Amino acid sequence: MRSMILSAGKSCFVACPGCYNHFARTLASTDDLLGFVRAYQERFGLSRITVGGGDPLTRPDLLTLLTGLKDRGLSISLDTVGTAFLGDARIRFMGEGIAAHVPADQVAALTHMIGIPLDGTTDAVQQLFRRHARVEEQRAVLRTLHSAGARVCVNTVVHAGNAGAIGALAGLLAEHACVVEWQLFQFMPIGPLGHRNRERFLIDDSAFVEAADAARAASPSTVNVIAKSAQARKHRYLLIDAGGQVWIPSQSTATAWSPTDSSGERVTLGPVQDPKTLQRIADYVNEPAGAAQ
Repeated sequence: MRSMILSAGKSCFVACPGCYNHFARTLASTDDLLGFVRAYQERFGLSRITVGGGDPLTRPDLLTLLTGLKDRGLSISLDTVGTAFLGDARIRFMGEGIAAHVPADQVAALTHMIGIPLDGTTDAVQQLFRRHARVEEQRAVLRTLHSAGARVCVNTVVHAGNAGAIGALAGLLAEHACVVEWQLFQFMPIGPLGHRNRERFLIDDSAFVEAADAARAASPSTVNVIAKSAQARKHRYLLIDAGGQVWIPSQSTATAWSPTDSSGERVTLGPVQDPKTLQRIADYVNEPAGAAQ
């Protein structure tokens, strides 16, 4: 069964022109989300989940949601820009206002790993993909998470604007002992924004492999480097948007990634509140009930 990504927030602190996500206008209730996860576990089996966004730190009852997921025995990875770990934070995309400060130590206690994005060593490179994200602010987030005792994974989208500078990031990571993992993601031209802006960010397979090799060569021995190509991620994810709609990227049924998989569309399988959604998932991915992994 596919990996599950739960969009806990419907807004974000940055605006990424290459974002893969489909943003919802509403928030599904925590009870509905936890009820769906429980039913999904019972039918398919599930041991880990990624909580992302939008940005999950924009969700008012995030700690309640994380507690409920942990009570289900799940290993939780939380992907966030991390701005609200530093204090009350301005919402800049798909919403407005201020998100309240979220205590980093409380989130660290409920999660296995916290993912923080970093795409370059300078603001000019970082903001090619993540508008409003400043390198020093991201480093302040890393220092805060270190003090909170968190295990951190740095997430880097490798794209046309930063592929030649990936190795330089390794020196920065070495300065933050909380970083135990470094994930490199080849840019995928999917989602409304990612597809619309694909020509700015597309990178071929050989350039991605070269960037990953540079990262491994320069990375501290304490950091596990994981390179995730577009090919390796095709058909791997089941996603739930902030409003509770279960979806899968619209891609061809072929195993290999091809230009036809570049799409701004998605396949929706139903809301978490609908008991029939589980069967639609099973039918779509051709997984018989009980075929857990």
